[in-house]
Amino acid sequence: MAVEDLASFAERASAQISEAGALSDGLLALVGAVLTAQGKGTLKSRRSRRDGNQIEITVYGAGAAAVVSDIERLASRIGAAVEQVGRKVILTVSPEGMSHSKD
Repeated sequence: MAVEDLASFAERASAQISEAGALSDGLLALVGAVLTAQGKGTLKSRRSRRDGNQIEITVYGAGAAAVVSDIERLASRIGAAVEQVGRKVILTVSPEGMSHSKD
């Protein structure tokens, strides 16, 4: 029984490490994109009680697809929505009690 418990623990730990890595990658991608957009003067934000708060950033360059993918994975885990229109990425955080989840 101890071997089974150890194997189960190792599987759960591995999954949690993968999840933590995905969250870290997404957060780093988002912060990097926001700082870059702020530095270039292209960061836009909008507040709305009904629709939520939005941050619009422009993502381009060789790594743009990976950055957007990491931000999308983060958003899906924190209950935010991501919309991509050309190079623009719009992250929307809903008011408390509302969700972008499709569940």
